[in-house]
Amino acid sequence: MRALNIEQLIKYVNNYKIPKFPISGDSLKEHGYVTGEELGKKLKSLETKWIENDFIIEKKIIEKSLEKVDKN
Repeated sequence: MRALNIEQLIKYVNNYKIPKFPISGDSLKEHGYVTGEELGKKLKSLETKWIENDFIIEKKIIEKSLEKVDKN
């Protein structure tokens, strides 16, 4: 295994793009969630799925997750 030198490591860290979670509380509110514990739990659940999937979340997962509230 080739070791990175310090300059390469610094360049990598400086150029790394931190992923931004693509879902907000406001987007959940648009689907019927109300500010509070339920919204927080749903947001955390989606964020966990996003992290476990290497910072990618499929639109169908989001839509399936929101169906339950939209139908009420």
